[in-house]
Amino acid sequence: AYPSPLNYHGFPKSLCSSVNEVICHGIPDGRALEVGDVVSFDVSCFYGGVHGDNCATVIVGDYDDDEQQQQPKTKFESKEQQDDFITARRLVQAAQESLNAAIEVCSKTNGQPRYLADVGNVIHDVVDSYGYGTVRKYRGHGICEVFHCAPYVKHYRNNDSLELKPGMIFTIEPMVTEFSDECYEWNDDWTVVTKDLGRAAQFEHTVLIKHDGVEILTVPPFSDDENDK
Repeated sequence: AYPSPLNYHGFPKSLCSSVNEVICHGIPDGRALEVGDVVSFDVSCFYGGVHGDNCATVIVGDYDDDEQQQQPKTKFESKEQQDDFITARRLVQAAQESLNAAIEVCSKTNGQPRYLADVGNVIHDVVDSYGYGTVRKYRGHGICEVFHCAPYVKHYRNNDSLELKPGMIFTIEPMVTEFSDECYEWNDDWTVVTKDLGRAAQFEHTVLIKHDGVEILTVPPFSDDENDK
């Protein structure tokens, strides 16, 4: 396997790590992560002649050290830290729910055609219900032997009439912002941040459209033992 981002149009690292106000394409560096940071890890690789692309967001230190099983953090150094964690969890939850809703839309096979617009519409509905923003400038994409190609997947309400057909493979990767979705790029030509410095969260999967629904390609297959649990 080879990390797809490495040297892609000059990207210098093997994955993207986007911290707090960084929406996407963050370049890993020597900055130490701090408790409460909201961090998205976008990991892509080339394996068996094709690319795969996925992303998830975590909150650094969101567990209690003295628990045998890591449970969500309940002990905080201050009321401010507690509030930061509560709002961060809500942001991360919104991003996860928006991706889940989009995949669910792709899975519907009730005899009605499925369209690419349905993906963006349902994502926007979820994000709106939380009062957050959904980034418009960056989109999901087709993926196969080529890292980025058509179709391009909008994560906001749109009228894209492309019908989802069996065999299509693309990423769904909503980027959800705490406040405004307006963003800009640093002078490193990669790092994308919110203009108002609000935090951002992102989740992503690569999916395959099938006759009977949708398959998520960026999750490991379950073994028989796991299915029995």
